[in-house]
Amino acid sequence: MKSVKLLVCALALVAVAGTAQAAGDAAAGKAFYDKEHAGNKYATSAGVAAVGCVSCHGANPKSETKHIKTGKMSGPMAASAGWVDPKTGSKRFANAKKVAKWFKRNCKGVLGRECTATEKANFIAYLKSQ
Repeated sequence: MKSVKLLVCALALVAVAGTAQAAGDAAAGKAFYDKEHAGNKYATSAGVAAVGCVSCHGANPKSETKHIKTGKMSGPMAASAGWVDPKTGSKRFANAKKVAKWFKRNCKGVLGRECTATEKANFIAYLKSQ
């Protein structure tokens, strides 16, 4: 049931973002998660050369991490970690609107642009595989 709910949310997100392969490619998602980009808004504000998803969310998406700049704790990104938002009680990727908001903000900060629907589907496929 949990996998079905996550898949429905991923499909809804892809539908909102545009057309893409709904299933996503977990290997491409991992490469996207691990890659650090130089000269972006987040790197500049943190005073470092490059950042990517892994910079703030850690190499192991199953672990709780500390944000590189703010020091704020962030729950595990992996769907299997069972993280629940303490404010809303919803699980990771359960709210398509919230997921879209964070993709928009973080993609612009790291890539300097919004993520493509394929990048989003791959990212979610990777985190679902963890």
